[in-house]
Amino acid sequence: MVETTAHFQLAHFSNQVDIEQIEAASVDELRKLLEHAESVMGKNSSIHTRVTVCTEDKNYDTLHSLLSDYRYDLFARKHLYRKQLAEKQPLSSNYHWEAIGMGETDEKRFLEIWKSCMEQSANRASARSIENQLDDVKALLGEKWQTSCRIIFQDNIPIAMTIPHLEPGRDKEGRIYYIGTVPAALGKGLGKIVHTASLMMLKEMGAVVYEGSTHADNLPMQRVFEKNGCKVIREIATYYKGL
Repeated sequence: MVETTAHFQLAHFSNQVDIEQIEAASVDELRKLLEHAESVMGKNSSIHTRVTVCTEDKNYDTLHSLLSDYRYDLFARKHLYRKQLAEKQPLSSNYHWEAIGMGETDEKRFLEIWKSCMEQSANRASARSIENQLDDVKALLGEKWQTSCRIIFQDNIPIAMTIPHLEPGRDKEGRIYYIGTVPAALGKGLGKIVHTASLMMLKEMGAVVYEGSTHADNLPMQRVFEKNGCKVIREIATYYKGL
């Protein structure tokens, strides 16, 4: 279930409450949402809450203090990017992709590739296991989750994984839950190709705009965003409770 308040988007999934700031917000509005999350988590200990706020908001320091009072942990500061998706650009012939259920790609293989991609990521590692994160994907995307979990191949060798999807509750907005390159393919200029392929996938899914983020200290990924025409629209911070 996804609903929008005056300045936040509130979403409920089977294992997560997600609170995302979309406009300048008041402290009282966030407090009410945090109280709602406390109630939900109090009824089910397996549920956690993620809160995303804009660090450029004039009330950010107060919002941060409120989140600290409610015992939320700051996970990362990030740059949020946006891009209008142009016409589809096909992959060159030596690249292709498989989703879970296609070819030899099953859930086990996808998780192995995902884990290897995270090993040398410049982003801060999640406290949740890969299996738990895949459970989050299933909860977010529902019964068709497999079609978004994709491995990208170069000459039949797996080089990356990506999870492009249409964001629930947003009109034709595409996002990438996670994207990464395997360690053996790092430093070969493939980041832009893999990201471009993911944007192409989003276009094929029906997205007309893409929003994505990366950690503030992940300079290589920031360069990929910029090379692919993505523009920074705001600075954000993500907080978690219940992990």
